[in-house]
Amino acid sequence: MSLIGIDLGASNGRIIVGILNEEKRLKLDIICRFKNYGVSISNSLYWDILRIFSKIKKGLSLVAKKYKNISSIGITTWGVDFILLDENDEILGPIHHYRDSRTNGMLEEMFKVVPKIVIFNQTGIQFLSFNSSTQMFSMAYNKSPRLNITKTFLMLPDYFNFLLSGIKCSEYSDATTSQLYNPIKKDWAFDLIEKLDFKPEWFGKIIQPGTILGNIQEYIAEEVGLNKNTKIIAPLTHDTGSAVAAVPVDMNKYKRGEWAYLSSGTWSLIGVELNEPLINEKVLEYNYTNEGGIDGTIRFLKNLSGLWLIQECKRIWDKEGLNLGWDDIEEKAKDAQPFQNFINPDDQLFLNPTNIITAIKEYCKNYGQKPLESVEQISRTIFESLAFRYKQTIEDLEDIINQKIKILYIIGGGSRNNLLNQFTANILNIPIKGGPSEATAIGNILVQALALGKIKDIVELRQIVKKSFPIKDYIPEETEKWEKAYKKYLEGTK
Repeated sequence: MSLIGIDLGASNGRIIVGILNEEKRLKLDIICRFKNYGVSISNSLYWDILRIFSKIKKGLSLVAKKYKNISSIGITTWGVDFILLDENDEILGPIHHYRDSRTNGMLEEMFKVVPKIVIFNQTGIQFLSFNSSTQMFSMAYNKSPRLNITKTFLMLPDYFNFLLSGIKCSEYSDATTSQLYNPIKKDWAFDLIEKLDFKPEWFGKIIQPGTILGNIQEYIAEEVGLNKNTKIIAPLTHDTGSAVAAVPVDMNKYKRGEWAYLSSGTWSLIGVELNEPLINEKVLEYNYTNEGGIDGTIRFLKNLSGLWLIQECKRIWDKEGLNLGWDDIEEKAKDAQPFQNFINPDDQLFLNPTNIITAIKEYCKNYGQKPLESVEQISRTIFESLAFRYKQTIEDLEDIINQKIKILYIIGGGSRNNLLNQFTANILNIPIKGGPSEATAIGNILVQALALGKIKDIVELRQIVKKSFPIKDYIPEETEKWEKAYKKYLEGTK
């Protein structure tokens, strides 16, 4: 059977066909890729939603020309961003990017209306300035007229599902990223919603991943050339949710809580899969989060800065005419002198600077470190600092769940970065498995197959991933040197 996975990331989008054969092996055919980016207007940053949807339709047209029988379509996007619709289901204004400055200082103002502990106890979600709750609050705080005519709140993938199927609903995994969902009551956090002066009726029915929404809308089927009986299925629509579903872990060997995942891409998301939400003072102190997973599980994780740092550096180097490939950058970093500079990748200075390289240099200056100049030094500093940040996060995670992590699975695009993965193995001193790189699309597609009855359960789904895609092993090296450097990192980033 052939299924379409639409994978929208914060920097690019992909249309991928998954072919699941009789031997239960999955093969991916990447039909097209397209750039995704924020659009800056005055002092605001927006997503060009209509352009994204036109790219999706173009990709579906390409699929239709190559494949005759497509069973279903599923879509994933990044979390937190949302769409507001009026009574005619039309978009209210341009859609803000989560890195937009409108949320600056809003967390503190929000806590004056609803105390931090109350928000956390109702949602169990990590506090980030760009959470949907904070974005919405900034609109209420600034008396946005859009709220006066809002009739529907939809997370980003739910809106695309609405366009494709005509069905308005909210998928569980992405709804949990909003910080407006209550994982204990398993519904919207209506008490918090009302206290923040939002209307409960804006928030619709929450569905579980694997729900078949219906057939593709006829006018879209005709436009792109697909069969009108093609199903629209909601997988785990949050990209990390689908990626974690595709972790190739042997569930008969490792229990939940014994294995951890690192979804490595623009962001780094580190966590474990739990059966129930974990909401207590220690979780709040460490700023961890409870997001929705497969089969009603909880992705207990922390959201960290990721490869966006080096992506932004590469963008600047490209403008300067250096034209470095990713392998070139990795090789230069490998040859650079180790442990010379340290940064905290999650420092507010790096959230959305005008020039990331200038920001990194400013950070090093502020902390009395050596000046950074070369591509080699800057790249090495970023990769080492990310590995050290992962170490901090795993230590905190083990403290919270009172259990040692035995193995780490690195999935997503960052699983191809051999140098960073090796650095991470060195500092964690546990075995690491890297891959698959297209974990989000794989999880998306296989959850569709699960919904259609072609896969029995999550155990079989993960076995299919394991036998369908190459997984690389990373064994810890020079662990004593890395442990000494980690102490310097902790001192140098306080």
